[in-house]
Amino acid sequence: MGKVILDMAMSLDGFIAGPNDEDMGLHDYFFSPSNETAAVVEQGIKTTGTIIMGRRSYDIGAAQNGFADNPYQVPKFILSHTIPQSVPNGAETFIFVTDGIDSLIQQAKISAGDKDVVIGGGSNTAQQFLKHGYVDEIQIHLVPRLIGKGIRLFDFMDDIHIKLERINVIDAPDVTHLSFSIFK
Repeated sequence: MGKVILDMAMSLDGFIAGPNDEDMGLHDYFFSPSNETAAVVEQGIKTTGTIIMGRRSYDIGAAQNGFADNPYQVPKFILSHTIPQSVPNGAETFIFVTDGIDSLIQQAKISAGDKDVVIGGGSNTAQQFLKHGYVDEIQIHLVPRLIGKGIRLFDFMDDIHIKLERINVIDAPDVTHLSFSIFK
């Protein structure tokens, strides 16, 4: 069985999006990568079996047709209280899980098989998985930008302390890729 990986792009000052969920250029490295970053992206595509995201991230992507040309052609599990009336057209498979985080992680792991389950959308969703102890690794793509305000990845984590071990650093010209294992 693969790992559960929290994978996020983040500004140097700790933001994963602008105040109104704007990208703020944090994912530019993904679409025009350096050679080092292209290798990181390719490895991620090969090892990812499913992706978990929150409903807000799903809604933003759906409204902007943000799922078009997605190289991660794996099932996307959406943590949600409700199921939308319709989903975007295309090759994507969206599975809405309304009966909680425990059910979602079980379904995502079964779907992924021996590949990784990647949590890739939303600070609230990421924090829930961290707080429940479901995350094995954290991968941060540290973008050399200061955006000043927005949505922080690790806000509202006051009541949790997680010990990490750095397992990899790739210093690419466009972004620094950091990987940490979580001590359980």
